[in-house]
Amino acid sequence: MELRHLRHFVAVVQAGNLSRAAETAFISQPALTRSIKNLEELVGAVLLERLPRGIVPTPAGQTLYDYAVFILNEVRRARDEVAATDAGERGVVAIGSAAMFSTFMVDKAVAELALAFPEVALTVSVGFFEELVDQLVEGRLDVLFSNIPGGALPDDLVVEQLYSTKTVLVVRADHPFAKRPNIPRAELARARWVIVNQLHMRDYLTQFFAAEGLAMSKSTIQTNSLEMITGLLQRGDFVGLMPDHLVRQAIRKGQLKRLTTEAPVTRRAGLIYRKDGPLRPAVAHFMGVMRRHCAIESGLEELKTSHASSA
Repeated sequence: MELRHLRHFVAVVQAGNLSRAAETAFISQPALTRSIKNLEELVGAVLLERLPRGIVPTPAGQTLYDYAVFILNEVRRARDEVAATDAGERGVVAIGSAAMFSTFMVDKAVAELALAFPEVALTVSVGFFEELVDQLVEGRLDVLFSNIPGGALPDDLVVEQLYSTKTVLVVRADHPFAKRPNIPRAELARARWVIVNQLHMRDYLTQFFAAEGLAMSKSTIQTNSLEMITGLLQRGDFVGLMPDHLVRQAIRKGQLKRLTTEAPVTRRAGLIYRKDGPLRPAVAHFMGVMRRHCAIESGLEELKTSHASSA
């Protein structure tokens, strides 16, 4: 099996069409067909099937596709690393950060990494859990720091829980709910919401309201931008469910108000990386810095809690 076989196979799966895949791979369609047949003979399995919607991988083909994407990304990363080393640099490190932590701890850790390894080329991808895990599995990331929703992850990933953050209900400071001690869920269900467009958040709110036989408000804005959620909360009569650390400053400035209504969601967070991935010094350094920052932040949270309890 050669790399060209894998490149041709991945091109077909991603295009779902032989002619488009041939254009992507810069070869003729007959040559692409021969390459796929050759690959099927090498692995001893049928890899593709034709359906009305196009060419799709068989179960065996899907397994090979997952490996092929990872292998090709690792080859590309190795090529980039060698080129960077040859140019006098010390390689490339790709870090993933959940949006909710990109300006909280992760930015500090990246800054420290850049100082400790000035020759390393750094890339930081900010996104949400599901998309970051996909990039890690495909070999496009070395490590990521993210919230960790419930559910199984691929067996070849290591999850190292380091931090927990509470999610709180917030509204703008002059929202009608702001001065009331406890808002019944029936009223919250009728309110206008703005939430992050992630399945685990929608699932939580659905369960939150279903516990009292209520349905989630249909007047809901969903977005993948935490900055937009914060802005909308400050500008309109919305209710939001946000990580406590992201709204602390706005609350201190009097722009937002935390509701006392109980809707606690404690979200686990930590480092996620591949078991068999090469742990280069710069990657190990970043992980060590994140462990230190998480320990500091966790200590501060415990201190705040103990002071609040004794007050």
